[in-house]
This record gives sequence, structure tokens and C-alpha cells, in this order.
Amino acid sequence: MKAQSLRIIRAMVLLSAAPALPSAADTPVPGASPATFQDTGNHVPPAAGTTLEPGVAIGLGGGLTAVLKKADALPYVESGYTRRYRFDSFENPKLTELRERHGLSEVVAGGRDEFEKQVLLMDWTHKRFTKFGPPSMKCRGALSILEAVAEGHTFFCQQYSEVLVSAAASLGWISRPLALRRHQGVAKVGGSTEHSVTEIWSNQHRKWVMLDPTLNLYLERDGVPLNAWEIREEWFRRGGANLVFVIGKERAKHTKADLPVPVGRFAGFGDLSLHPDELDKYGFIGYIPNTDLMDAGYDYENMFITRDRLCEGTPWHRRTLPEHPGEDPYFPVGQAAMTLEVGEGRIHVALKTLTPNFARYEARTEGSGWRPCAEKLVWPVHRDLNRLEVRTVNRFGVTGPLSTAEIEVKGK
Repeated sequence: MKAQSLRIIRAMVLLSAAPALPSAADTPVPGASPATFQDTGNHVPPAAGTTLEPGVAIGLGGGLTAVLKKADALPYVESGYTRRYRFDSFENPKLTELRERHGLSEVVAGGRDEFEKQVLLMDWTHKRFTKFGPPSMKCRGALSILEAVAEGHTFFCQQYSEVLVSAAASLGWISRPLALRRHQGVAKVGGSTEHSVTEIWSNQHRKWVMLDPTLNLYLERDGVPLNAWEIREEWFRRGGANLVFVIGKERAKHTKADLPVPVGRFAGFGDLSLHPDELDKYGFIGYIPNTDLMDAGYDYENMFITRDRLCEGTPWHRRTLPEHPGEDPYFPVGQAAMTLEVGEGRIHVALKTLTPNFARYEARTEGSGWRPCAEKLVWPVHRDLNRLEVRTVNRFGVTGPLSTAEIEVKGK
């Protein structure tokens, strides 16, 4: 993930003077017993001293030094944009009904990893719709839309996105709807100037990723799936030369030179295709800050929009404009941000997260399995290399991105 601005509450690693640590022979390997990770409650560790920088030795007293060898954790971010979001609840019976009625656990079961499962869910959503065009019936929510589809009704991109957002929520993933609008003019081959897509949080890739269920599409660069802003930057700033268009569960790959690419044929509409100017719709990006769509619909009132000089002269919704469009909308979720301080020969760890439907933290050290842990805990260390891994688990059983710290302790 790119460096964040100072507005982000960063994961910090701090050390202060401490008594000599016991030797590895005298200290059990961390995680070797259930008592290893101790809940410190509201206990505040000793006052912090020097910040531990990677590769810099810090004296601990007693002839011992500690070196931070690795610190890899997504930060905890709190902002006016994170506070706008309202996420669907594990307690919502409609999520259970959606998941069970449509067998969504089975839909994604064949995926070899999390992102492949998410692509399978996008592909399933795309293939539920048998007629494409302006809605022939007014519906709210995935359950109602899918019932209407079964009755032969017609829908377009907004309903595709609505179904995918709630289907993802029913499986414990965070997906959010986006509204797009061309920066200038209209489509060169006709059609809408606007579009609806989604972004899903990928714990695997540790980032937001755009999924377009209407076109059954995501985009990547150098093998990494992209979010909507990254797509916009590649398309308008670099001409799309490095973009790869990935279609369907087969993950067929195309480049800009291959466009147009047919996606499907619908009675009464004709061919639905990925056209050469499709990505012009990423001129304006509207972030709709709620996922509880089956109960509340789209929260357009609190939507915020990214735009720039490319959009000058084109009227669209007037909303808050993020100062940093590549960062402000792209806060992490599911992370286990870590603060570490050393005192009394032990590492005091404090964790923080933005995890909708949070259930617990889990931690493990070298030689141990995953165990539940509190948001504040003690990590005993020994001479040589110490490794701590922490993650979140939500109430659906989905695990968040891995956070890792490695500290090497040396001395007489």
C-alpha cells in the first residue's frame, strides 16, 4: 500500500529502557502455553522512549539490544470518510436468507483463495440476470431483485451492483457500491453516460478492488487487481497501455487493443460489450457509503465524489470532494494495526482495527498456532529472532490481512 499522509494513525513501534531479558533457554518460546499472551486490560506500559526504526539497534539495558527486522501492518485510519460508512450487520436475517436461499457458500466453494472466491461471486451475480435494460420493476435489495429476475423482469447496472454488494456481505466480505460518470460527452457507440460498479475489500491483496458485475470484469496491472481510482489514473494519465481486462470466472485476459470484447447477448437489447471507451466512465467516481442496501437503499445524501480538471464543464452531482482522492476513500478495513512498546523485559502490544462485525483478534508466534488474544497483550521475547503475527476475525469467520512484527534481541 502506498505511504499514507500524516492524517493516518500509523502503526508505531516504540521502545523504552528495560531490564535485561532472560535468555532463550530460560524463557519459553512465546505462544508455547495458553498463558503466553497476557491480557493487560487498561494497563499502560512504561513511558515510551526512542522509536525503533528498521535495522537500528536500541539498547534495552543489561547489555542487550533490540533490532526491528520487520514491521508489516496496515494502519488504522479514522477520518470523516470512514465515519460516513454504515455496514450491514451479521444480525441481519436478510443476509442469512440471501446466502442460504441462493447457496452462496457453495457458489464460492471452488475458489482456491479468497480473491478467486470473490471473482466467482461476481461471475454468479452477472449470470443471474437474463434480461438487460432499464428496470421493468421497481425493487429494493438483492432478495427482491433476484425474485423479480426469476419472474422475467429486466434490470441494468445498478441492480447488478446492488446484488453483488449484499451477496458479498452475506459471506462476510465488505463490498461497496460506486457510481461512475463520463468525464466529458457521451458514449461513442451510444448507451449510458453513467455506470454502477463495486469495490470489494480483498484481505488477500490488502486493498480495495473494483469488481464490475455487469461486465463480469476486473482490471489489473502487473498481476495486481486495481481499485477504481487506480483504473482512472492508468486510463487517463497513461492511456491504459498497462491495463489488463480480466473477464469472468475463466479470467480471460484482454488488453486495450482487443476492445471491443462481447460479454453477453440479451433478448430485446442485443450485445452487451466492453467498448473501447468504457473506462471514460471513470471520470467521476461517487462513493456510496453504506452496504446495508436491502434495508436502506443507496445513501446518496452522504456520497462523496472524486473529480478533477478532466471533468470541467460536465455537470453532475455536487458533493464533498476528497482532498486526496487516491487515499481518502481507500482506508483499510479488517486490519490489525499494532503499537509495540518494551518494558520490564516484555513487549506490550496494543491493537486497533476497523472491522465491521468484529469478533476477535488472533495471534501466533514462532512455533505456535493461532490463539485468540485481547486488544492489549504482553508478548514475552527471548534472545535471537522473535516473530509475532496478528489478525482479525469477523463474526462470519473471515480473517483479515496479516500483521507481522519481527524483533531480534542480541547481547551478552
